[in-house]
Amino acid sequence: MTRCSVRNGQTHLSDGEIKYPRWQTQFQEAILERDREALIEKIQKFEAAVFVRLQELSFDSDHHDERQAIADASSTLRAVKTDKLAYPDWN
Repeated sequence: MTRCSVRNGQTHLSDGEIKYPRWQTQFQEAILERDREALIEKIQKFEAAVFVRLQELSFDSDHHDERQAIADASSTLRAVKTDKLAYPDWN
């Protein structure tokens, strides 16, 4: 399976295991989507999965790497929403 990761604001695709399956699959699907309507839906699925996962992590002070990966993926999808879906850039 192809894995999608974000390092230094850049999206990288590579073969291998998905490290954070509770949300990373949705991120990968959104990044690879070309159809506008399907992209909106996949971004919403990613955001819902991240919300659930952050709720799970809220009582745990560990998982710093996963929290950073979520922040990086969210930043990447904000750029996708701005570039491909004409969302406003709030930064």
